[in-house]
Amino acid sequence: MKTILKRSSLAIAVAGTCLATGLVQASSHREAPFITEIPKVDGTDFYMFRSYESGRADFVTL
Repeated sequence: MKTILKRSSLAIAVAGTCLATGLVQASSHREAPFITEIPKVDGTDFYMFRSYESGRADFVTL
């Protein structure tokens, strides 16, 4: 009985996860209502990483 309950619970969890992932959408910079009218402010994500390796203290990765 416990095996059937575990398998049923697992099947329900997997099915729920599969159904929920179909509803998920990634965010976009185009969600802002007027961003298409001002392309100058339509920026992308920008990351900077400082190197912590010895001898490379002045290196930055963009």
